[in-house]
Amino acid sequence: MRRHCMSLSRRAFVRSLGIGGAGALSTGWVFGRNQEALAWSPDPLAAAAQAATQEIIRISGNENARGPGRAAVEAMEEVLHGNVGRYGFSAPADLAEALSRSVGHGLTSENVITSTGSGALLQAGTRAYVSPSRPLVNATPSFLSTNRTAETLGADIRLVPVLADLSIDLDGMAEAANGAGMVFLCNPNNPTATAHSHGDIAAFIRKVKSSSPSTAILVDEAYIEYATDPAVDTAAAEALEYDDVFITRTFSKAYGMAGMRLGWAAGRPATLAKLQAAWGLGNINVMTAAGALASLDDPDHMVAEREENRRIREFTINAFKEMGYEATDSQTNFLFVNIRQPASDFRDAAAEQGVMVGRDFPPMENSHSRISLGTMEEMQRAVEVFKRILET
Repeated sequence: MRRHCMSLSRRAFVRSLGIGGAGALSTGWVFGRNQEALAWSPDPLAAAAQAATQEIIRISGNENARGPGRAAVEAMEEVLHGNVGRYGFSAPADLAEALSRSVGHGLTSENVITSTGSGALLQAGTRAYVSPSRPLVNATPSFLSTNRTAETLGADIRLVPVLADLSIDLDGMAEAANGAGMVFLCNPNNPTATAHSHGDIAAFIRKVKSSSPSTAILVDEAYIEYATDPAVDTAAAEALEYDDVFITRTFSKAYGMAGMRLGWAAGRPATLAKLQAAWGLGNINVMTAAGALASLDDPDHMVAEREENRRIREFTINAFKEMGYEATDSQTNFLFVNIRQPASDFRDAAAEQGVMVGRDFPPMENSHSRISLGTMEEMQRAVEVFKRILET
């Protein structure tokens, strides 16, 4: 029944644009690549990527090398070769409805807002809740977008080191949250690739909201579609239960639409209103909306995408094990590997042989490298390069 409703929503949206027949997208269009670097300027990896030939293996940006599913591409083709000169007035409402249904947990369209990439939502959350008198709390290493915004606001940042297994220290984060403006909790975490169970996350939220009720909590679930541990699940229910708790997600990772820019947040309406007031979230273009609606209406593709990523992930983890190197328990589309040397040395050596891996991630830049997962063919080729570097 849910799938049928989503189909009607997508068809109604496309009809509202006055679209006729569809053609074919140029194969040169790449929807799923090269967006993580937008948060980092200047970025030598991004500059190198722009100049790279197709022989370069780009496994540095946590992108989906396979791009969006066929249904999403066909939906975007339909819009492209229809009437893209029309405004997509129904796009936000259609997306909010479809997104709330796809996640469940009691969400309705009133609990969802969209943005041109989840980065705008992270910035909005930081600006809404963090100030010079209200610090930001984040793990280290973790995703740094909120840190950079907090710095521009003149706010303090309370950094909590990860545990020995490189998972986020939830007890330490809860202690640091007392009196803070906002806690940023990346689950699964970037760059360590580890994830906490829903039970652990729910207990953490209860603890923080009990000890420091005015502290906001942002749970970034950018990679959660890739999690294969059944205990890892969304905090959507908690976002409905508490004021100033919200989750963010993106279509840039598992959905393969990094180049199309679509993120979304879920929470209570009053919480979402604070985000909208704090920062501009942009307008979703009609092609992106059509692709997203088609993706949500194609759950079988997401199952296949998750399984293919798991297969490639296991191959790559096992390859490192055979070389004597250990990766964390990844629940994402990337690995965090103890290469026992500076990441910059490993990165430079890999680049010389046509493989681009991740940037430095302090405070672990002298021992660990983040390696995104490409296609199986790309990872097989990359592993041969890694062997030449690490076994010499």
